[in-house]
Amino acid sequence: MVIKSQALVRIFFGLAACSWMPHWACHYYRLETQSAFVVGSWTFSPFDSGVSLLIYSALIALNLLAISAERYRVMAAAVTGLGHLALGSLHVYRLLRPFRFEVFGYPWSAGASLREALIVVPFGVLSLFVAITARPKIFHG
Repeated sequence: MVIKSQALVRIFFGLAACSWMPHWACHYYRLETQSAFVVGSWTFSPFDSGVSLLIYSALIALNLLAISAERYRVMAAAVTGLGHLALGSLHVYRLLRPFRFEVFGYPWSAGASLREALIVVPFGVLSLFVAITARPKIFHG
């Protein structure tokens, strides 16, 4: 692994687990308050948010597992990287071609999409870098 410090690797996967918590909490709160969550023409149903909670819970668990279990690190970092790049790309696209985005029944501003993109895209790139550097070396020499 290119990243030499195991402490830094563990911190990264702890942060990666935490990085999914705002998304998890958004759906949890939405279900508790029965408020709206709309992305473009898709209005999330309670079932949609329940599935989202399961997906985010699995991502959180995978990253927590990767803190101590090396064999899950490449998968955890790759999935986290691709997921954050997908979410960030959605917000970048929204900045270029505005569409309805509503969280808890309130409109999500363009500034909030910009902040989201500025946070999740670099973390997605970092996660993919970690995935690439964490993969086992197949060929020697």
